[in-house]
Amino acid sequence: MAAQKGRIGLHIRKLRRFQELTLQNVADKCGFTKSLLSKIEGGKIVPAMSTLVKIAGALNTNIAALMAEGDNVDSVFIPAHQKIKPFPTESGYAVLPLAVEFTQKKMQPFIFTVRPEDLKDKVNSHLGEEFIFVLEGAMEFRVGDQVYIMRSRDSIFFNSVQDHYISKVLSDQVVYLDIFN
Repeated sequence: MAAQKGRIGLHIRKLRRFQELTLQNVADKCGFTKSLLSKIEGGKIVPAMSTLVKIAGALNTNIAALMAEGDNVDSVFIPAHQKIKPFPTESGYAVLPLAVEFTQKKMQPFIFTVRPEDLKDKVNSHLGEEFIFVLEGAMEFRVGDQVYIMRSRDSIFFNSVQDHYISKVLSDQVVYLDIFN
C-alpha cells in the first residue's frame, strides 16, 4: 500500500515538474488545495478516483500514466493466479488498477471493493463515460436522481458528468469492475 501511494505521488510530481507547473498551478486547475496535492505527491494519502481524474486532466494525461511503472506496452496480460493486492483510498474503497502498464489506453479499468462500514458518501462527477459491472455482492447505486439496486452480474453505463455514487452496500461487501474514460 505505501509503495502504491508513493509511486502515484512520484509520477504526479514527475509529470508536473516536466510540464513546469507548480503545485498551486495544478491545484487551481483541479479545484483543490495546494496542501492536498502536496500530500498526494508526498505519498501521505491515496486520493479518490475522482481526484485522480482531475489531476490527470490538469496534467493532460490519464490515470494509467499516474500509476504506471516503466515503459508503455501494447498489451497487458494478468493471469488469474497472479496475486495483486488492491489498496485503500481515502474514500473507503479498496482499488485494484488494471493494465496500468498500458499508459495510452482510452479506457481506465479498475476493480473496486467496498464494505458497508468503509463506505463514505462521496459524490463523483467527471468528464467521460463509465461502465460498472458487479462481480459479487449488492449495492444501491445512484446516477443523477435515479437509484439502482445492483447485484452480481448487473451492469450500468452512464455519462459520468452526472453525480454518481454508492449510497448503500447491501451485502458484506460489493466487488465491481469500473471502466471509465
